[in-house]
Amino acid sequence: MSIGLFWASLYLYVPVLPIHIENITGNLEIVGIILSAYAIAQLTLRIPIGLLADKIGKKKLSLIAIFLSSAGAVLLMFSNTGITLFLSRTLTGLAAAGWVPISVLYSSYFKDENADRSMSQAVMINSIGLLSSTYFGGLIAENYGIDTVFIISAIFGVISGICMLFSQEPEQVNIKPQKISLKKIINKRLLGICATGSCLFYLTFSTIYGFIPIYLTNIGASETMIGITISLSLTASLIGAGSLPKINQIMNNRKAILFAWILMITTTIFTPIFHTLIIIIILQFIGGFGRGIMTALLMSLIIKQSNYQSRSTSMGIYQSLYSVGMFLGPFISGIIAGMIGVESIFYFAALICFIGMIIGMFITDTLELNKIRN
Repeated sequence: MSIGLFWASLYLYVPVLPIHIENITGNLEIVGIILSAYAIAQLTLRIPIGLLADKIGKKKLSLIAIFLSSAGAVLLMFSNTGITLFLSRTLTGLAAAGWVPISVLYSSYFKDENADRSMSQAVMINSIGLLSSTYFGGLIAENYGIDTVFIISAIFGVISGICMLFSQEPEQVNIKPQKISLKKIINKRLLGICATGSCLFYLTFSTIYGFIPIYLTNIGASETMIGITISLSLTASLIGAGSLPKINQIMNNRKAILFAWILMITTTIFTPIFHTLIIIIILQFIGGFGRGIMTALLMSLIIKQSNYQSRSTSMGIYQSLYSVGMFLGPFISGIIAGMIGVESIFYFAALICFIGMIIGMFITDTLELNKIRN
């Protein structure tokens, strides 16, 4: 419950945040810059957070992250300039960096050979929090105003923290403390997974969490319909993440990566071609299914390729480097949208997807990936 409420606290306002920022700043490029601030703290701090979590424990840092999610929502509500919006969004990014200790804490309740299952469940819980919050976020904003959305987000964070207080961090027996060396942890396989993840999150944060709301507004969609569209896409991500264990029974990681990227590339290219809401909803649903598979798969590979004592550090490296995509997605898309138009960002995102597919298929050490799959 704590994980679901944590992500609900961070994403309840996401469907209307780009529109809220545009109303205050009146500039699409600034919208992109502010949205990209969410990734700055994650990009710079997830590796130190991972190292710290491996030393002092996951639960303490998880509680701090949950507190910051509530604080960030309150500050976004009171922000009325581009600078304060940027700083507030950066703080919520720092809160989201807490996904490093939270996800590893959750995986610690499972045996190592069940990494696929643990990360599939973690991403499913994540997706439940995201899809419910984004659906109701648009609905609440349309009927009660954006401030109400920020207030409820802060409340969700408080409840999440209370739930986390009652959790227990499993003790690991027969494990001798050892000095964690980044040089030993970072390898070709890890960097390949990180690069693929960066491309994945470029797509996610340039479209569904970036300019999809603005694109839908341009074709006449209401805030409620924007929330429904994003929620259905997240529902598909939940289904995709949940299906990973079954997918791994019928195909290896390389085929799963190819399948997921084809879904994302195809739907991204077709989205700006259509101006009918129902078609866009279907496309985002299919693309969301691919994102769910890829998200859970990459996290499971991170868990499998690291030992317990360095697991938070490995996850921190992964989540830090995929934050490059989270930052560049809205930042570059804002520039492209301001110069050429919102539709053009989808074609560029499709190109990034293609690069991600190539990295996942050929640059990543496929022999090692096959060795660590189920």
